[in-house]
Amino acid sequence: MPSMTKQLVCFLGLAVLMCAGSYAAAQAGSLDPTFGNNGIVATSLGAAPASALQSDGKIVLGGLGDTNGAVYDTLIRLNSDGSVDTSFGNNGVVNLQPSRATAPFGFFAMVIQPNGEIVAAAVTESSAEGKYENYVQLARVEANGALDTSFGSGGFTTTSAVTLTPYNVTGPLAVALALQSNGSILVASSYFNLLARFTHSGQLDSTFGSGGLVNLANPGPTSSSAPTQIVVENNGKILVASGGTTPTPLLQPGTISRYNSNGSLDTTFGTGGSVASVASASALVLGSSGAIEVAGSLTSKVNAVPAGNDLGFGVEQYTASGVVNKAFGSGGVAVADFGAGDPLSGAFAIAVQSNGEIVAAGAAAEGALNSSFDSAFGLARFTPAGLLDTSFGTGGLVTTTLVSGSTDVYSYVNRLLIQSDGKIVAVGNTSVGQGFEAGTAAYVARYLAQ
Repeated sequence: MPSMTKQLVCFLGLAVLMCAGSYAAAQAGSLDPTFGNNGIVATSLGAAPASALQSDGKIVLGGLGDTNGAVYDTLIRLNSDGSVDTSFGNNGVVNLQPSRATAPFGFFAMVIQPNGEIVAAAVTESSAEGKYENYVQLARVEANGALDTSFGSGGFTTTSAVTLTPYNVTGPLAVALALQSNGSILVASSYFNLLARFTHSGQLDSTFGSGGLVNLANPGPTSSSAPTQIVVENNGKILVASGGTTPTPLLQPGTISRYNSNGSLDTTFGTGGSVASVASASALVLGSSGAIEVAGSLTSKVNAVPAGNDLGFGVEQYTASGVVNKAFGSGGVAVADFGAGDPLSGAFAIAVQSNGEIVAAGAAAEGALNSSFDSAFGLARFTPAGLLDTSFGTGGLVTTTLVSGSTDVYSYVNRLLIQSDGKIVAVGNTSVGQGFEAGTAAYVARYLAQ
């Protein structure tokens, strides 16, 4: 009998150890070893500002590609395990180069239609009287990567109504895309701060705003503000966030405005149609029960003089009518500070899990880009009440170094995607050296959610 008892105790002890080991392996916020190379995929794109998740779990990336020494507006599709989907385009890659006088700058934003077709925004160039202008151009490809020639003119929009100057020296570059329920495509551009609508077939929709265009009512409170995201509510109303853009976190306020489905400002929202955000409004998502979640950068810790204050992640929550939910976080704002080692951090992406928890991501940064400092992918998870979820990573925070052994490596997440199994996909870029021209590359990382 004592022997049996001893065996039972050993068995139970072994079971406890096995469970503990299983729990450790499944720690929320850990890189998913079943994805790519130990949780990370290094892509062939020079940068991937655009990404979207298909209903089957495949991941589509858009950016600037280089094939045989030529650059293109490029799409790449990954299987849900991070491998390249060779059934898409040419061995997983679609290179597009519509007629233009200068080299392409890559895709900046992307949406996937219910039928699986992909609409992506790039920049093209036209000339009039010897003067060149750049403008937003949409392209649509079918689910297999073939150009959809029924869209616009030969697969591309042709309007020059929505201008955009790449790497504009007078302000940030931003393009945002969203779909309405009838298939119409909404585009926001930082240059002149316009909101435009195209029909499903790729023509400027003259029934929207004035001739298809709306001047944004509140493009942001500072010269470095730009439209960062469009979200269409279930009732058809259109939310536009304006604020700080990638890749550098900035301490600046943001704004959120709401428009009716025809482009008119919805004056029932906030104050006269807009609300201010203490965070930089770099990303926006709808939460549970119609709540509006906005992420960006803000002061996360006040330090004694002469040290500067820490800059970290901020998430602010509003009700559906545009009122700050003061029960969320502290007075309506949730904050994540990445510590003295990363005092200039900021969020550029946000997503909500099926259980209502909120994930924000961006740069966990020593300093700003071009300032000879490093940064890593940074993620933070908050409970639905706006508290850091201590079961995620370390105290609610995760940092991932993508390129080691080098100095001046600036990495940041620009998009979060939640797969049907709850796993968190972070898409972003890494610049080795100062500036985008110094060895940029796009990366995808996947994290366990529980």
